[in-house]
Amino acid sequence: MRVLLTLSLSLLLGAAPVCGPVDLDGALALAARNGDEVAIRRAELRAAEADQSIARAARILPSASLTFLGGPVPEAKGTILHPETSTNRTLDGLGPFVRFELQVVQPLYTWGRLDAARDAADAGVRARELLVTDKVAELQQRVVQLYWGEAAARKLLAIGDDVEKNLSQVEKQLADALEAGDASVKQADRYRLDLYKAQLRKRRAEASRGLALAHDGLAATAAMLPEELVLKDAPLPLDPGPAPTMEEARAAAVQHRPDLLALEQGLLAKDAELDAAYGAMKPQLFLGGSFTFAYAPNRSPQFNPWAYDPFNTVGGGVALGVKQDLAFPLLTAQARKVRAERETLRRQREGLMRLVTVQVESAVADVVQARERLSAARAALSSGKSWFRSAGLDFEAGVAEPKELLDAYAGYVETQVEQVQAAYDLLVARAKLDQVAGVSPRKGTDPCPSR
Repeated sequence: MRVLLTLSLSLLLGAAPVCGPVDLDGALALAARNGDEVAIRRAELRAAEADQSIARAARILPSASLTFLGGPVPEAKGTILHPETSTNRTLDGLGPFVRFELQVVQPLYTWGRLDAARDAADAGVRARELLVTDKVAELQQRVVQLYWGEAAARKLLAIGDDVEKNLSQVEKQLADALEAGDASVKQADRYRLDLYKAQLRKRRAEASRGLALAHDGLAATAAMLPEELVLKDAPLPLDPGPAPTMEEARAAAVQHRPDLLALEQGLLAKDAELDAAYGAMKPQLFLGGSFTFAYAPNRSPQFNPWAYDPFNTVGGGVALGVKQDLAFPLLTAQARKVRAERETLRRQREGLMRLVTVQVESAVADVVQARERLSAARAALSSGKSWFRSAGLDFEAGVAEPKELLDAYAGYVETQVEQVQAAYDLLVARAKLDQVAGVSPRKGTDPCPSR
């Protein structure tokens, strides 16, 4: 009904097309593609890739320029020994000239400076890729929580609908019994039923609010409007699954946590930057080349090697050169800054390692506890169902009071609610464990690739 209503409103109001019904994998794919936080990380990755391109391009002709000049120039005829123009202090015979200057520099040996810059950029790209993966994993944990939160709310509302229907039947039976003067039915039973109905309305209101919050949160995570996202009805899994082990989870986190691996790449990048800083303090061997062509038709070419006319010449050459940066205080300060930044990353990694251990231990304990609660809730549901069935048979046989039937039914309903909550808690706990243990994010199929 909700899907049909959303589709109808979209068509009438001209809203964006509805995406759905979407299952969990589809919701994960939407969040990974559209999530704002992931988009920010991907933008940072593109910036790191640009730095990588710059570092690689610096290895081939990092300095190369072609300059063009043009304009009017006075006439000059003859040679240095037999000038036909008597003075250069005149503007007579103005004519056009053009001049092209090509300058190139190719590094030959930089003491590993260029290699270190390239290695630092490569490590920076790998670190940014890992941070994208880390953000996707964090986002997917949130999607799992919201997706199953909506499913749990729908299940609770369905239980509420069933309870409301059954309470209406009980209310009718109590009213008939009171009207018939049945001594086993008291007015207090009617009040007790009213209390159950009031509690039911409260529970339904809470479930409705939880449903709306989960759906709106999931839509926001996928960068969509709530009315644009329609989820597929999915039952809550009730299988407790295997119990995690602390040792395996801790080892997986150390080996696969993207944020830990990103810090390792950051340390490698700082090591390479430090090598580049030390290389900058040493002489740089390079090959330099230049070529110049200038032409002015109103000026005579000069072929005497001691005469030079910048408006009418052709020349060029290639030479080896050595450049030494003498700003040693500045270079030393830059290297000291890189060492300090590396120490910051090292401390961050050590702190994160300790935090990872705590997170894994907490997540494993939450999963173990949630499994036990789900198993207990399933057993309690079976007992509650048997209790309610037995109380119903006794009530129909006239050997039980309405209070006993209502208590049994309330207990049965409460076990259903507890099972839903336990199943939801286990799903969220497992998702959290996957995140802190560094499990690779699931790659679902995008349900709305055209959006």
